[in-house]
Amino acid sequence: MNKIEFLQELAKGWFGNSQQHSIQAQLLRQHGFAKLADKIMAESDEEWNEAKQVNARLIELGVTPRVELTEYPVFTDVREMLEYDCKDAAQALPEMSKALALFEDDYVTRSMIQQFIVDEQEHFNWVRQHLFLIDAIGLENYLIEQLGE
Repeated sequence: MNKIEFLQELAKGWFGNSQQHSIQAQLLRQHGFAKLADKIMAESDEEWNEAKQVNARLIELGVTPRVELTEYPVFTDVREMLEYDCKDAAQALPEMSKALALFEDDYVTRSMIQQFIVDEQEHFNWVRQHLFLIDAIGLENYLIEQLGE
């Protein structure tokens, strides 16, 4: 995969993941889990902005971005949602790290991807922590903690 293909796939993935998280947040809010919904919506917004950054960079590089998004599943079960996010982030982190080599001669794009890696690592850590909490206190107790306005 070359630089441009990687960036196009990255934007496609971020846009799709943003929509997935937006829908998940709306479902969570509908069920009363406002705290968790807020966190997932913030993740959606961050992913949307990252996709826009990638598209802006493609334009700077003289490439017309494509309007595409990767399809992601929508979950109604909180544990399944978090487990999927954990697995997805665990796969994305090494892929993005490996792709840094493509941008040895492009500091701007390399720096952007490095920030994406930091953000993804933070999300991965957050998801793992919440899966640990579910295991430690039980799903019902975890969900009680996620209620609120």
